[in-house]
Amino acid sequence: MKPILDNPIVGQRMRVLVVEDDQSIRRVLVGGLRKNFDTLKAADGQIALDLIKELDRPPDVVLTDVNMPRVNGFELATALRENEETEEIPIIMLTANADREFKIRALEFGVDDYVTKPFDMSEVRLRVRNLANIRAARLVMDSYAQTLELKVAERTADMRVLIEELTDTRSELLDARTETVLKLGVACEYRDDDTAAHLTRMAQFTRIIGENMGLDAETIRQIEAAAPMHDIGKIGVPDNILQKPGKLTSDEFKTMQMHAGIGARILQDSTSPLLKEAYIIALTHHEKWDGSGYPHGKSGEDIPLAGRIVALADVFDALTQKRCYKDAFSIEKSMSIINEGEGKHFDPDVVKAFKLGLDEAVTIRDEYAD
Repeated sequence: MKPILDNPIVGQRMRVLVVEDDQSIRRVLVGGLRKNFDTLKAADGQIALDLIKELDRPPDVVLTDVNMPRVNGFELATALRENEETEEIPIIMLTANADREFKIRALEFGVDDYVTKPFDMSEVRLRVRNLANIRAARLVMDSYAQTLELKVAERTADMRVLIEELTDTRSELLDARTETVLKLGVACEYRDDDTAAHLTRMAQFTRIIGENMGLDAETIRQIEAAAPMHDIGKIGVPDNILQKPGKLTSDEFKTMQMHAGIGARILQDSTSPLLKEAYIIALTHHEKWDGSGYPHGKSGEDIPLAGRIVALADVFDALTQKRCYKDAFSIEKSMSIINEGEGKHFDPDVVKAFKLGLDEAVTIRDEYAD
């Protein structure tokens, strides 16, 4: 997959700010990143904040030490998160102490990732690249949203005199918006072993569940349209984990779990109802009814309904399709697993609704086979 940071839609090299008081370490970091990024440097957090104020645009990633004079790394992270212009910049922290207490504190201060000292420059480049890709993806999403808003404004200018044309145009825009979401979902799935057919199948499974739960047509349409974005956060998961044919180690699984939060960061704060729904789904589709899921361990009806519906739709499709780590299961075996997860993994009402539409789901599975 071609990195998003090379995508011409972004139109410029990503910018990395290195904040490190040790001149020799700062020189190594800037030199190691210069080939792939526009690099800026600062000797402490205060210099970094002053520099950012003078820039024509803020950096795309901040790589900062923890212990520095005047303004340390945590204080810098706090200042960035409190500023509307810098609150979404990914932050990587350099530390010689990566114990549990540090990790929790770093997360509380809004730090996205960390690298332990002494560091491997190859690892630093990969971690910066991954967060730069997430930042670039967000810029792409903002560009799409702005383009769609402009199109809507242009098409509705003559609403009073062209009501019939407006109706047709609105339909076209909704189709285009849904297609954009699907294509962005497919772009992320290309890094995994899933396909566009997977997204189509599981989206239609959500429709079946919604109809059998008696949801209104608009809610059903919104969930079905947003569902393909459920795994967009996988764009930030390394390929060696995403495409691993065997069972993931404990550390690899923790890294894989990060995709829910990454997806949410990409989609958050959108004004589009569709992308708001996609944000909820990306964040909550791995939560479980009994509270044993991730990323927040929500349970029961504290999990948004869209997340509960997509959870079952995604699992059913995964069970019935061949993956790099398993063969396809039969419908009987797949439903046995679903039934076993009722009240544990899955909302009982969602399971009941899916069973009512199982015949249609099997037809969809066969019609959109990989």
